[in-house]
Amino acid sequence: MLTKPIRRHLLAAGAAIPLLVWWLGFQPGFGHSDTIDQWTQLTTGNYYLHHSPLHTYFMDVFSFNGTRPGLVTFFQLLVLVTLLVYAAKWLIKAGVPAWLTVGTTWLIGFSPAIAPTTLALWKDVPFGLMTLWAWIELLALKADDDRSERPWSWVRLGTALAGMWLFRSNGPLTVLAVLIVVGWIYRREWRRTLIMFGTGALLILVVIGPGYRALDVGGASIEPSQVFLPDIAAAFNANPERFTTDELRLMVALAPLEVWRGRYDCFDSNALLFDPQFNHDPIRNIPGPYRALVIAVYTRDPGTVLSHRRCAANFVYMPPQPAEAYFHRPPYDFPPNDVGLVRDPISQTAFMVTDRLWRWAERDEILWLTWRPAIVILPALGAVILFAIRPRARRFLLPSALLIAHVLNLVATSPVQEFRYAYPVYLVGILTLPLLRPALRMEPRQLNRV
Repeated sequence: MLTKPIRRHLLAAGAAIPLLVWWLGFQPGFGHSDTIDQWTQLTTGNYYLHHSPLHTYFMDVFSFNGTRPGLVTFFQLLVLVTLLVYAAKWLIKAGVPAWLTVGTTWLIGFSPAIAPTTLALWKDVPFGLMTLWAWIELLALKADDDRSERPWSWVRLGTALAGMWLFRSNGPLTVLAVLIVVGWIYRREWRRTLIMFGTGALLILVVIGPGYRALDVGGASIEPSQVFLPDIAAAFNANPERFTTDELRLMVALAPLEVWRGRYDCFDSNALLFDPQFNHDPIRNIPGPYRALVIAVYTRDPGTVLSHRRCAANFVYMPPQPAEAYFHRPPYDFPPNDVGLVRDPISQTAFMVTDRLWRWAERDEILWLTWRPAIVILPALGAVILFAIRPRARRFLLPSALLIAHVLNLVATSPVQEFRYAYPVYLVGILTLPLLRPALRMEPRQLNRV
């Protein structure tokens, strides 16, 4: 006879059913031009830094050198379900009723945004899964008072944070913020937190050191100042007279000023950054002057920069889809390619069901419900405010620090309105909401008055 915890875990694992149907219908999954680029790298053995080499190698291993791409997305599906079961364990431990916990995992499984994204051959997926793992470990530290005394708890947290650092170029921003919060909260237990710091640092150094050398990784990684080129474009379009001759010369080295004017769009920076006339080599080769330009623009024109960021991050805090913008989702089909990535459904019945759901969810009038992440992020941030107000719920502020840190990361660095950037906070946000149940329970002193 199955014990109650095992029954709960099996019920939570039922979230795999809708995910599996999606995989059977859309095998091997979804991808775009970045996927084709990385698939070319892994099949030729020529790895480059402009995409996460760790992710390229991850796809190489699980696809058997590019011959079985569907195994990559199937593995991602299994990892998500495993993490949902793991999350269910600690949500229940934190005081969330089993029925609400299981219902939340099923909500994630049935989400028309989560399934296609989880089955995408993008670095955002393992990054999101690592983020979810780190959130669960942070929750577990507060759901079990004895957990912080166990070294393996800190090893697991350090491993998850290292994965976040390595899978996306903006991952270190969130990781550093979380490390500061954890280090401060557990400052009196610094010997234990040192295990987390040491584990994470060791894994990162091994991967980017001997790991990348073994793969013979070449090329240059993303220069941080490239992320803020749209902010420069926003300031230039708003106040061109504030730019000096030397600053304009730096901009012209990248693209003609007509491109900076005509291709700027606060909703979608890709139109500017991937214009055929835009040359990123100068900023990669000599980044110093461009970093100084970013600082100068932020210093003298903060209002314009904030206005641009508010527009670019509209998808984070506004449920309705702006009529003048396009919200990016996984492309329906793989782009034409020479590496063999094509749609090959395992079950036509599963394809018919999921294809119909895909087309229903794609309609502009319901994007606020099916794809736009604000419908999850806003309530989750509201829950965090309640956690801060309610003394008995303040223990949930530790995992919430990760949610807040990555939301701020999204606002500061997102170049376009695209769901994959919000995938981690969508997962974490949905799982944050059930914590409202134990947070809203009356305090012991209130119960004495009843």
